[in-house]
Amino acid sequence: MANVSFKQGEAKTLTLTVKDNGAGVDLSAATIFLGVKKKKTDASFIIEKQDADFDKSQAAAGVISVFLSDADLSVDPGHYIGELKATFPDSTIDKSADLSFRVEQAVT
Repeated sequence: MANVSFKQGEAKTLTLTVKDNGAGVDLSAATIFLGVKKKKTDASFIIEKQDADFDKSQAAAGVISVFLSDADLSVDPGHYIGELKATFPDSTIDKSADLSFRVEQAVT
């Protein structure tokens, strides 16, 4: 499980590397989705990023980035669960293990 931390309301780019047996997975032809919710059992995501939101310039090596705006990260402090999903042209769908997001309270 990957663990990432953010400051509440602070914009940040999230870069992820997807590997299989230590080698980067070619994501260049995949459609990528990132969803974040408070609890795994929640029905809806509070942050959603679609394929067009991702920088896939290094996707052939398994590296993708997505910008999380200050509005995206203006959530209550605490732990969140993220899910990364890659849908390949042959309709194969691979989901990541849960991503652990921690949002720390903004210092004012």
